[in-house]
Amino acid sequence: MGIDRFLKPVLFIYESVRIIILTISLTFILPGNSAIPWLAFASPGALFTLMTIFIWINISRYYVYLPLYIAGKCIGIFILLGFSIISRRFTIINGYSGDLVIAELIFLCGDLLALAGAFLIYRNVYELQDTETEDE
Repeated sequence: MGIDRFLKPVLFIYESVRIIILTISLTFILPGNSAIPWLAFASPGALFTLMTIFIWINISRYYVYLPLYIAGKCIGIFILLGFSIISRRFTIINGYSGDLVIAELIFLCGDLLALAGAFLIYRNVYELQDTETEDE
């Protein structure tokens, strides 16, 4: 139970910082008006921030968001890796240069850690629910 109290705010802070960095990087790295369509595609990422704040506020009421959060993170990681492979950014020929590649690696590592944290919270929540149903 102690790790949950630490992980819930950390997930919320990570998701908040992630959406802010994503918005800033899309606004300032992409030239001119071309950032607006990319921001429209990135805006659903704000739902992860909302899910984590609800999970942090009252896990017993909003525990149904955990599987949705985990599924969304898995899909996001898969899409980011697929896009990186298709666009040949992570190849030996091109190397790991560029600001966007570094941002993608940071997002990928953060998403993997957030996924691990969400799995820990999920496991602890369902262990608590199992013990409550056994007591009844």
